[in-house]
Amino acid sequence: MSDTEILELLSQVVAGEEALEEAGQQYFLGLSNENNNIIVPSALHERLTNNEPVMVLDIRRAEDFARGHIEGAVNIWWFDVGHHLDELPRDRSLLVTCYSGQAAGQVVGVLRMMGFEAVSLAGGMNGGWLSAGLPVVTE
Repeated sequence: MSDTEILELLSQVVAGEEALEEAGQQYFLGLSNENNNIIVPSALHERLTNNEPVMVLDIRRAEDFARGHIEGAVNIWWFDVGHHLDELPRDRSLLVTCYSGQAAGQVVGVLRMMGFEAVSLAGGMNGGWLSAGLPVVTE
């Protein structure tokens, strides 16, 4: 590999790192007291009751999803979300839930960096939705 080819390759790496850093900065600048990327269970329930255009993405394992999930939720295990990005809407909010909210928060961070409008369910299914006594559907 010539010196010119090496310099070109390095410039591409640096450009990629700068783009990633800029995306991260934009993500953190988007955080505020009014928009902290989290939705409380009662607010999500209200949005669903009012038939607002949202998609609930449940990233738990399929067997846990089957035991009880939010009506209308779509189940994609968190490990597989990257393989299903083309199935996620960009024209409405994604409301992501998991067991406790931790994995959903990580998924939301990446989705937001990719341009999706996404929020995490506070407390997830266990500490949020179920603790609030909100309804679930079983299979």
